[in-house]
Amino acid sequence: MCIGMLIGIVIGMNDNQPTQSSELSSDRSDIVILIIEDDASIRKAINSLLSRQGYTVIEAGHGREGLGILEDFGVDLVITDIFMPNMDGLEVIRSIRKENKDLKLIAISGGGQMHLTECLRWAKAFGADKTLTKPIKHTELLANVVELTEPSDVNNNRVEEVT
Repeated sequence: MCIGMLIGIVIGMNDNQPTQSSELSSDRSDIVILIIEDDASIRKAINSLLSRQGYTVIEAGHGREGLGILEDFGVDLVITDIFMPNMDGLEVIRSIRKENKDLKLIAISGGGQMHLTECLRWAKAFGADKTLTKPIKHTELLANVVELTEPSDVNNNRVEEVT
């Protein structure tokens, strides 16, 4: 997978622990984003990208870990991979939607066992607000994060700032 577009400064993290980071102090630091992704390099690259934009980021290596984090932290947005061990992203989305209909969700996938468009269509049907294909373009990810986390009257100005 090509994640070069996402990698800037990779933050050192312990893969066994949920990680919080906030590289920049900005008005976005009160927005908490949970990344649920089993590929550590992709997870860290997304963390780095979002942290540099001022977001507070928490990581989980699989779906069960992510749901556990949701019980302990106030989260504004979840970015979840679809194909993961222990609990896949579709199960994560369904579980979240049972408990929280308003939490914003972005599903990401590179395909896996099922055709890419099919798995992302299911993610949308289960309640994902947005879906993105891997490799993820950083501008597309940031535009979606801004759209889902900031008031609509602010979105038009912010999308231009995140490039």
